[in-house]
Amino acid sequence: MKRKLITSAAFSSGAKFLSRVIGLISTLILARILTPTDFAMIAIIAIVIHLFDILSHTGAEQYIVQKSNVYDEDLNTAWTLDLLLKVLVCFLLVILAPFITTFFDKPELTIVIQVASTTLIFNALRTPGLLLLKRGLEYKKIFYLSLVQRIISFIIVIFVAFYWRNYWAFVVADMVGAIVFTIGSYRIHTYRPSLSLIKVSEQWLFSKWLLGKYIVGYLGSQVDTVLVAKFFGNIQLGNYHMARDVAMLPGHNIIGPAIEPLLADFKDYKNTPNKLGRRVSKVLCLVAFIVVPITSYMLLYPSLIIDVLLGKQWVIAGELLGVMSLLFFYYCFLLVIESALTAIGRVRVLFYFDIFSLILVVVTLLTYLQMFNDLHHTVWLRVLIGLTLTFLITMILHSFVPLKFIQIGITLVLSAGISGICLALSYWITMQIEIGQVMMLLVSGSIFCATYTVVTVTLLPMLMGTTLGNLIKKYR
Repeated sequence: MKRKLITSAAFSSGAKFLSRVIGLISTLILARILTPTDFAMIAIIAIVIHLFDILSHTGAEQYIVQKSNVYDEDLNTAWTLDLLLKVLVCFLLVILAPFITTFFDKPELTIVIQVASTTLIFNALRTPGLLLLKRGLEYKKIFYLSLVQRIISFIIVIFVAFYWRNYWAFVVADMVGAIVFTIGSYRIHTYRPSLSLIKVSEQWLFSKWLLGKYIVGYLGSQVDTVLVAKFFGNIQLGNYHMARDVAMLPGHNIIGPAIEPLLADFKDYKNTPNKLGRRVSKVLCLVAFIVVPITSYMLLYPSLIIDVLLGKQWVIAGELLGVMSLLFFYYCFLLVIESALTAIGRVRVLFYFDIFSLILVVVTLLTYLQMFNDLHHTVWLRVLIGLTLTFLITMILHSFVPLKFIQIGITLVLSAGISGICLALSYWITMQIEIGQVMMLLVSGSIFCATYTVVTVTLLPMLMGTTLGNLIKKYR
């Protein structure tokens, strides 16, 4: 059983990793084919479709996986409820699309959103046999199917973007990917669903709180993009969208997946607050040693990073990336804090905090944008709100679990000081030689990473009385 669990985790993580890598490669290629205006349209389409997808989220996967025994009635009800809600939401989206695009002042997106909404139905038609595979920890088949889907979608989006040169490439690729995955799901599992609502009341009782949490969480994460789309032009929105994606790349693709296994044992200490506090504090220290240098590098070289990754047409994104790196900074700490609160059963506290955060962000940004029209100051305001909320939720966790603030503070100061020294050294060395931008990024990044690692390993035992390896060993 243990070996099967490890194998399943490896395939699940591998599927997510490959999906992110393919997505990253396609974004870097498309940034040179399409314009910031195209990416502004893509941002609006994605926000609308994903929001309506969440509005029809039934929590079928969580419902089926957590049940002790699963019968055909459970699977058929989950599949039917999901399909009916997706059809209803798709119908509503077709009707509301003109009003939504009028709100964003993008009437040309009406037909695009209506067509893109069909992906919701295609995804809902997948066989619920996939849930049985996940219950049985049989992720190998899902891994290969996901890989095939991502490769086909990648080929389609690049091919269509190259010939059409507009945002329709993403819509076509998403539709094809949804159809491929749905057809493939019936090839990798023999279960054939039928329409049934026998267990609908039981599932809705389980899913209703999940639905509320998903809606509030998604709105909180996307409200700033919605406001930028409303108050600024296409070029600013496209650059904002891409700068945010680049800033969050390390968080979504490296730090987030790395943190997940570290947090798995928090629940084992929920009845011993002091021990849990020490473990959470150690994780925060480990995160700081990784997050602070990455943030510092993005703060010093924002334009260089954007020019190399995206190209010369993303000038505004280069100006925004430095500030947006702070989004990545506090996002990583929020992952740890929220996981700890979840482990001690304070989910309701998190839900109310998410509502408070959403209201604060909307009211503050909306008030500012009614008076001023400065994108850079808007980004700074969003970052300051995020940092304040991160500090607030940390204090909320501290009221339940005593954290080691002195240890965390020393770690932050130490990692920031080491990052500053290493950045100064890498900057000085690269200024002594004449090289192109790509080599500049590679050389400065390599020097910075090497010197930061050496200095950290050397100074940490003297300044904190322990090594980074011992911190990890103690946590384990």
